Amino acid sequence: SSGINAEYGQRIAYAKIAVPDSVFQGHTLDEWFPLSGKLGEGKEGSINLIISYTTMPMITLPYQRIHYPYMGAAPEHFTPPPPPEIKESDVTAIKDMFPEVDKEVIRTVLESKHGNLDSAVAAILDIMGSGDSNQRQN
Repeated sequence: SSGINAEYGQRIAYAKIAVPDSVFQGHTLDEWFPLSGKLGEGKEGSINLIISYTTMPMITLPYQRIHYPYMGAAPEHFTPPPPPEIKESDVTAIKDMFPEVDKEVIRTVLESKHGNLDSAVAAILDIMGSGDSNQRQN
């Protein structure tokens, strides 16, 4: 009996696919593409690809390390400090400045900046700016 004996990482077939600009403008591509390989160009079968592209702002929250005074596991009675109290008036003030940003995102940024309004606004400005620079220009 004969069968395919392919090892992990071995290329069986390939296709070169040019992603059209329309995908970067919000259209979804749903097409079949021919596969090439040992049998020849376009003779290894085909693959159906559905491709779409979306940009979204990224939020990075700072990583906090907890240092213990001794090596080993954390003491059983250890409780992390509570998150900072976020004032609803601060959330509303930032929402007024950035109506397109969800209130929960604003609250999360404020928490990451320990309730500091100016730092939170600067972080959201940075997020909004980096989202614009990641968009493809036509």
